[in-house]
Amino acid sequence: MLSSLYIKNLAIIDELNISFNEGLNIITGETGAGKSLIIKAIQLLMGRKFSPEILRTGSDTLVVEGNFNEHNNNTIIRRIYRQNRQSKSFINDEPVTQKELLKTTRLLADLHGQHDHQNLLDSNTHLHYLDSYGSYDSILVKLKNTFQSVQECESKLHKLLLMQQKLREKSELYKFQLNELTQYPLSINFEKEIVKQYNRLSMASEIQSSLSTVGMLLEEGDYAVINSLNKIRNELEKVSEFDESILTIQKRTGENRIELEDMVLDIQRIKENISVRPDELEKVNDIIAHIEMLKRKHGGSIESVIEYRDSIIQAELESGGCKAEINNLENKFQDLKKELLENSTKISQYRKATAIKLEKTIKNNLKHLNMADTIFKINLISDPENIIETGMDSCEFFISTNIGEELRPVAKIASGGEISRIMLAIKMALQSKDIVDTLIFDEIDSGISGATAERIGETFEKLAESHQILCITHLSQIAGKGDTHFKVSKNIKGERIVVNVNKLTKTDRIGEIATLISGRKITESSRKQAEELLQANG
Repeated sequence: MLSSLYIKNLAIIDELNISFNEGLNIITGETGAGKSLIIKAIQLLMGRKFSPEILRTGSDTLVVEGNFNEHNNNTIIRRIYRQNRQSKSFINDEPVTQKELLKTTRLLADLHGQHDHQNLLDSNTHLHYLDSYGSYDSILVKLKNTFQSVQECESKLHKLLLMQQKLREKSELYKFQLNELTQYPLSINFEKEIVKQYNRLSMASEIQSSLSTVGMLLEEGDYAVINSLNKIRNELEKVSEFDESILTIQKRTGENRIELEDMVLDIQRIKENISVRPDELEKVNDIIAHIEMLKRKHGGSIESVIEYRDSIIQAELESGGCKAEINNLENKFQDLKKELLENSTKISQYRKATAIKLEKTIKNNLKHLNMADTIFKINLISDPENIIETGMDSCEFFISTNIGEELRPVAKIASGGEISRIMLAIKMALQSKDIVDTLIFDEIDSGISGATAERIGETFEKLAESHQILCITHLSQIAGKGDTHFKVSKNIKGERIVVNVNKLTKTDRIGEIATLISGRKITESSRKQAEELLQANG
């Protein structure tokens, strides 16, 4: 319910804070007193767009705030409009978009007036009203869950089919590239080893020449290192017996000669293993050229080449797994669609039975509201080829208000008085299951009087048992049914007009209702009638 409404700087409203109660809240006041501004404030709260002319003259900021209380949960809606035409909306102090605001507020309150039909005259809500009257919520939940499962399964299947198509399109290219990339066991170490092998083969002649030169310097000719070392050893041997230090040097010379002789043997072995092999060099050169070509194609480094090779291998693996998963998903998709159709068919049968009951209830309510000749029809169309989360059905309310007239959609009915009563008849039928807790009626009694007004008053009274009602009215028959009564008046404050809203006492209510009966001049008769109305309504 709307527990409080705060308005600041809206047209002639300076500042108002109104606290509403449960049940039927009546709002009355003279024409032009500002009742419509309260409705406008609620409309702004519900998401209607601001316009510059509604900002109070001399003010730079307009504020509207409403506190809705549902099952001990508070929802505070605040909207701000500034002179620079910028507006902001908040839900529980969190900024929200216009779309988010409308999504929330349409579930909090429903405003009805001569030309403000909202939820009822939106055919998109009719199916929800029908389902609210029915008793198959659990199947509806199951249907919605199944539909979501179908959507998810279809989305996954679509992605996999696209992936499979892309893999198929690239299959030949991948096959060619993979042949190139797997020709050799590519790795960082493989590249290093091949380069090393190439360098060794390409320098074979130079290596052999150098080793031969070293061999000659070590052991060939009178001045070879080993021969010279032998001469040195012989000279030291002559005098080594005279000095221990010389003996040590002489021994070391012998050890060095042995080491050098081993070196000669190693050099000879290496020379034997190194040969100039042009064919082998060409083969290694081809491998290096192949690696360089792959680098140019795939990122410029051996690391990027390996990464690309692995990605293709993975794609090939996924392609095989993709086919199996597609088969599984296709089977699951068909099973889910079958389940969706079964649930939709079942719900459609429930809806047809529920529609008959709801039609009968609404017709009885219309009869109570002096529309006995009215025909009300719920047009339910089923399309098994077009199933959404609500099922296969579309629903729209049709009506004929006079004998002989064809049935037409509720949204196309012209008479405001008829719309008001039709809406009340539907609200009465759905009173325990309505999608909102607060109903706001803005002078829907226009063109209604006498017995019909009394009937509407009784309808409001009954509706207030399950909803909070805010009703602006000029009829005493309706005002007398209220649980709480507010009077809107216009006064002068300083040099400005301001709007006041006062909650009336029982005595004040007698005077106000008497005014509704007889006009400004309250007669004894009208006062007595007012007292009788209030007394009759407890």
